[in-house]
Amino acid sequence: MGTRSPSVIVGVDGSEPAAEAARAGAREAARRDLPLRLVRAFHWPSGDIPGMPDARDACAASRHSANGDLERLRRGVASLLPQRAVSVELLDGRPEVVLCRAARDGDLLVVGASGLSWGSGSALGSVAESVAATAPCPVLVHRTPNPLDRHHGVVVGVDGAAGSREVLTAAVTEARLRGEPLTVVHAWRQFTEDAVHRLRWRLDVHASTDAETAAVEPLVSEVRVRVADVPVEMAVERGRAGQVLVRAGSTAGLLVVGRRDVSAGGPGATVHSVLHRVDVPVLTVPVTAPAPVVDAGRTASAAGRLPG
Repeated sequence: MGTRSPSVIVGVDGSEPAAEAARAGAREAARRDLPLRLVRAFHWPSGDIPGMPDARDACAASRHSANGDLERLRRGVASLLPQRAVSVELLDGRPEVVLCRAARDGDLLVVGASGLSWGSGSALGSVAESVAATAPCPVLVHRTPNPLDRHHGVVVGVDGAAGSREVLTAAVTEARLRGEPLTVVHAWRQFTEDAVHRLRWRLDVHASTDAETAAVEPLVSEVRVRVADVPVEMAVERGRAGQVLVRAGSTAGLLVVGRRDVSAGGPGATVHSVLHRVDVPVLTVPVTAPAPVVDAGRTASAAGRLPG
């Protein structure tokens, strides 16, 4: 397979959330000065279909309709990008497979949180969840926030463990592209907080907070020195990682979180919580270095932190 330049890829399926994702992808491509690829999967059942006397003609008509929808989307983003920077592709296969195969390490993959199955609601669709967990590149799961609410800034969750620098670098890039401030969130809790009362250890909150702050402060300080044009704040909070990050990102313009590869245990509970429970766009960033395999809340020193 030959090499190609990075691009912004948007998975579309003919739904309104997909059209919104296409517009969001066009804005991301314009920010990055990258080409935009609108990709639609075409999956047709093999063999005869009950109630449909001529499946071959139906398949051809459906393919023609899908191509027409792609061309309409291409024209729809004309005000955001030059036409020569936009390409459309209709690829055979299931959406989650097609999109992951189309993406490479340097790309950005954009999908709507929901699609044809859930319509314009905020529920997370199976395709979005699958590609956010398995794609080889960062995945932007797009939701259109309520225009009546104020959403501003980029929020990122880090834990100080292997992979934190990759996630933080991605978040800094997003904040710089948007011209918005960055908030670095680190959550912690002791695993004994879930034990029955007689097994709970005495918790020195101040000592634990100091130790957890020390785990991420060097990374944040490094960013402040290296990227002077992005205002950076840090918040260290006690609580379950998913709950802390969902709360912190509720008013953000973008929420960034790292996710482990499936072979290393999968995205984890925090990423699952973020994808399902926030109403803002979420960027999942794959981390290449091994990460702790225990879930949030299992240990005091690492598992209670946000996956990074």
